[in-house]
Order: sequence, then structure tokens, then C-alpha cells
Amino acid sequence: MKENTLESMFIVIAVQSVGLYLKWRPDRGRYDNDLKYRYVLMKGEASPKRLAELEELFEVERDQRRIDSMRKDVEKYELLVRKRAALDEQARLKAQEAEQLKRDAAKLKNK
Repeated sequence: MKENTLESMFIVIAVQSVGLYLKWRPDRGRYDNDLKYRYVLMKGEASPKRLAELEELFEVERDQRRIDSMRKDVEKYELLVRKRAALDEQARLKAQEAEQLKRDAAKLKNK
């Protein structure tokens, strides 16, 4: 009876360990698809040729160096886009403030 219980416990622990490992392991396909999507956004084009090239790079003849280079380019592009958006917003706020100051000066001048 004890042997059956120990064997059952061992099997349950082994199955749970495998399950936890599979859940913990990064999902490379999901990360690859995310990078492909971000790359297409960066390039601004989703032609069949470009998509076929991406599939070949990631699936058929996986080239990790090119993928890492692509990831760095995408991250750099996204950083520059965020910086540009922040600068555009600052410029918009400054223009709005300058317009308000101009209106206030006109009001004071006409008093």
C-alpha cells in the first residue's frame, strides 16, 4: 500500500514539475511574432515579400544574429519615436502658452 502511494506521489510531482517547467519556459513563438509585428510597424509596410522574408528569417533559416540586430533596431526606433512624441507635445504646449500670452498682452494693451 505504501509503495503505491509513494509511486503515485512521485508521478504527480513529476507531472506537476513538467507542467511548471513548460509554463515557466519563455514562449519563443510569441516573442518572435511580437518582434515581427513591431518590425513591420517600423518599416511601415506589410508586403507579402517582406512577410515571407520575415518568416524565412525566423522559421526556415533562423539567424539569431540578424534577429538580435533587428530587435536592437526596433527598440532604438521605438525610443526615438517616444522622444519625438514628447518633444512634439512640449512644442505644442509652448505654442499654446505663447498664444495665451499674446492674447493676455492684447487685452492689457486695449485697456
